[in-house]
Amino acid sequence: MKTILCPTDFSLLADSAIHYAVKMATVFDASLILYHCFIPFESAFYPLNSSTQENLDTKTILTNHLTAIMNSIMDKNPNLPITIHVDQGPEGIKIPKFCKKNKIDLIVMGTKGANGLKEKIIGSFTAKVMTKASCPVLAIPEKYKFKIPKKITFASNYNKKDKKVLSQLLELNKLFNATITILHVDKGILAFTADEDFDNYKNTIQNHFKDFEFTFKHSTGENVAKIILEETVADKTDLIVINPLKRKGFWNRIFYSSITKKTAYLIAKPLLSIPVQ
Repeated sequence: MKTILCPTDFSLLADSAIHYAVKMATVFDASLILYHCFIPFESAFYPLNSSTQENLDTKTILTNHLTAIMNSIMDKNPNLPITIHVDQGPEGIKIPKFCKKNKIDLIVMGTKGANGLKEKIIGSFTAKVMTKASCPVLAIPEKYKFKIPKKITFASNYNKKDKKVLSQLLELNKLFNATITILHVDKGILAFTADEDFDNYKNTIQNHFKDFEFTFKHSTGENVAKIILEETVADKTDLIVINPLKRKGFWNRIFYSSITKKTAYLIAKPLLSIPVQ
């Protein structure tokens, strides 16, 4: 991990993610980029030179805001390599492009999680970045304090790309030295079929990664997101890891489907997405 990108919209939620990213960059000797993206002003009823100047003025103001944040960080962390960048365009498109062009290793961003009776388990914008970014994305809950994870749970859908995800996770875990549990939740599958699939998956993974001992956990239920969150809370997991699918699939259903129970299930722990090609 060499370079961490932290997008900010200057909100309190983004501030929490910045504090986490600063701690992470300091502990793991990485550089940090503070990033903001705005939609440029354009109008057919406005002279082109005037709109261009307005966008330049906006960029200057935003650059000054980021500079102030950077300076306050450097006052307490003088040896931290930190830069800023202001971009123009839709965030959901610009952030993944910036990360790919600049070889970003990790995106750290804030998320509020579920809020209310029919809300998504993480913010839709965070989910969009996760499904489009070519690098891992770490979603930090509001007011979550930095800690080196000692218990990690990888929520698996028995995807054929799990080995690639776990390979990246084990590389990252060299920094953490945490235990890793692989959790799978079956939805609407007969028990004996699910148990057979679980045993086959467990043997395949453990035979492939002979130098690391995983813990495996298997559960069943209709509300997959709810069970994952309950299991990780009960297990005192410090970090939840997923492989975001870029099109239709399991994680899209979890990202974009509503939790309709009376209790809102909050993401109380950091959520790390690891994309693989």
